[in-house]
Amino acid sequence: MRVHAAERRLLFWYSRRVIRSLRLIATATIILSMIGLGVIAGLFLVANAGWVPVTIPPWLTGVLGSRPHEVWLPALIAGWLAAAVLLAAVVLWCMFYLWRRRQYESLVSRLERELAKLRNLPFTEPAPLEDLPELPSSEAARVMHAIDEDDDGYRSPIAPRARATTRS
Repeated sequence: MRVHAAERRLLFWYSRRVIRSLRLIATATIILSMIGLGVIAGLFLVANAGWVPVTIPPWLTGVLGSRPHEVWLPALIAGWLAAAVLLAAVVLWCMFYLWRRRQYESLVSRLERELAKLRNLPFTEPAPLEDLPELPSSEAARVMHAIDEDDDGYRSPIAPRARATTRS
């Protein structure tokens, strides 16, 4: 089954619209559920607005004493909810941190592989010879030989030797 470019663009556009719609629906659902939970919690706290005795566990009696403490129930529930929300926020932050760290490590690995490939490029894909002339130029060889002798005084065994001009 072959998909043409126009169909591919339409499919891509449609999938983006669907994903955007699903994201909007998910966001609206979360917001409405939070509002609903807030209303339910508010009604629960209004209905139970009394003071409740809290008994201290035996392992904490040395710090807080052994007498029971009376705590306002809405404050107690709000404290438990705040602790649960903070715990959820820490868990979500840790998950996000681990996800981002994995993304960064993947990026670094991909860049290292690309760098290794680029370092080995002259060996794996050498430059084409199309830039070189078909026949070697003797003038270019003489110029290069003169440059070599000027640089370090090294005389190449391949370079043409100076002709001795002796008259007899």
